[in-house]
Amino acid sequence: MSRDSSKVVVIFHEPVLGGATISVLRTIPLLEERGWRFSFWVDRPSPLFDELEGRGYDVDGDRRLVAWSLPVLRQPPGFRRRLTGTPPYLARLRRFLRNRDPALVHANSIIALPEALVAKRQAPVLFHVHEMSRDSIRGRIARRLAWRADELVAVSRASGERLARGAPVPRIVYEAAPLPEKAASVRESPDPFVIGTIGVISRRKGSDVFVAAAERVLAATAGVEFRLVGGLTDILEAEWGRELIARATEAGIVCRERVDTLEELRSWDAFVLPSRTDPFPIAMLEAMGSGLPVIGAASDGIAEQVTPECGDLVPSDDPEALAAAMVRMARRSGEERAAMGRAGRRRVAENFTVERQAAGLDDAYRAAIRAGNGSRG
Repeated sequence: MSRDSSKVVVIFHEPVLGGATISVLRTIPLLEERGWRFSFWVDRPSPLFDELEGRGYDVDGDRRLVAWSLPVLRQPPGFRRRLTGTPPYLARLRRFLRNRDPALVHANSIIALPEALVAKRQAPVLFHVHEMSRDSIRGRIARRLAWRADELVAVSRASGERLARGAPVPRIVYEAAPLPEKAASVRESPDPFVIGTIGVISRRKGSDVFVAAAERVLAATAGVEFRLVGGLTDILEAEWGRELIARATEAGIVCRERVDTLEELRSWDAFVLPSRTDPFPIAMLEAMGSGLPVIGAASDGIAEQVTPECGDLVPSDDPEALAAAMVRMARRSGEERAAMGRAGRRRVAENFTVERQAAGLDDAYRAAIRAGNGSRG
């Protein structure tokens, strides 16, 4: 039987609809319009498996016990179970790939590196990195192995340069966000002035920096309200995250685990993202596309998103600077904030649409197949 030249298997590493997964899933209908056909391999059982099956996709998977570090290996179901469960998991992935016989395997996230290396034996591989690679020994090994893919894709210039480390910068396909048909209304004199952040509760996203800055503002400024939206997804930070949410709630910050993002943003006056490290956050694009003025940490991909016309950049890991920027934003006139919102919305429409991302992945898919088939030939 000849291989279907349009068939792509996408490997997702996470059990839920996280940012890296949502990013790719938004492009699937547009890629299907370009002729690609998709199957998915995911952690199973999981909410993500149920979601994809409910959408009618060809999806399979198995319990993912793969771990990259000793702290994760020690998490339930335990060290021994994770070690002994990983080889059978990868063997079932090999059987799945043999049965589907794809023209391309799209391994999504650097965490899916073991799956990418297994898939490389059976089909061309596109390795899609949504993270900032680390400067640890483990990070250096991951970078070296990532370059074995037939096509390496990063989600921002910052992410790509971190992967390069002396090699040529890989292909950049920027993350994207859907542009709401109508922008959020910018209120002239809101009372209270609502400032919020959206993202997983984590040190990486600077959730604690947001809380510390909000505490400072609440202690010194009247008429400001804060929202913290996000869940706990990192098992190694679960206890820290629960304590942070309790601290935020005690300070008067409204905390929610999940919201309809675009609908929630309509009730805000400014969006903040104080990440310590962040390759190219979709939440920032969603806020800009909604027409909100924004404040971001000047770190990694955020500095590629936010221009002075759209909002403010502050030093990373600096609650004092963030608090001062929040107060300045609240004191701006409605017209100033509306102009920032219009500039942000225009920037997303011109540079970071889902259509543009799908076109970039389409080109990357074709390049990966050419490179993979060429090396095999």
